[in-house]
Amino acid sequence: MVVKTTYNYNASAAELWPLLFNSKMDDKQPCYLLCGLPKPLECRLPDSQGGVGSTRECVSDKGTIQQRITEWVPGHKLSFQLEKTNLYFGPCVESILEQFELTDNNQVGCQITRTTTFRAKGPMAPVVSIPMFIGLKAIHRYVFSNWKRLSSNTSLHH
Repeated sequence: MVVKTTYNYNASAAELWPLLFNSKMDDKQPCYLLCGLPKPLECRLPDSQGGVGSTRECVSDKGTIQQRITEWVPGHKLSFQLEKTNLYFGPCVESILEQFELTDNNQVGCQITRTTTFRAKGPMAPVVSIPMFIGLKAIHRYVFSNWKRLSSNTSLHH
């Protein structure tokens, strides 16, 4: 199943690029209606190195996700795949592939598109896929709006 979300920012792709692998979320809560949804806290590069083959780690209030970077084009594209997680949905997931694409628009800043492709496993895969889609979409929106709030309070804002 594919979850795709696009957001526009009043900042350049070069300014926004570091948020994809080095950002902390603010205290605002994601959707209150989705009780139990992991709240993203931070994404980071544990070894402080980027590039293909490096690890990207996302920390939530319920655990971590470690991802292997498969594509690294600074200011343009970041792709990675799930390697391991201790989050509760881990046993239900066969694979998660993610991609961020940044497109500069000289008049209004930058557009970021996040695409998550996931495959659930087991006999309940079709049933599990529906709440996973909803949860992933909510997390996409939360992270993008969080980056917008954070960037409006920093030098990213023009």
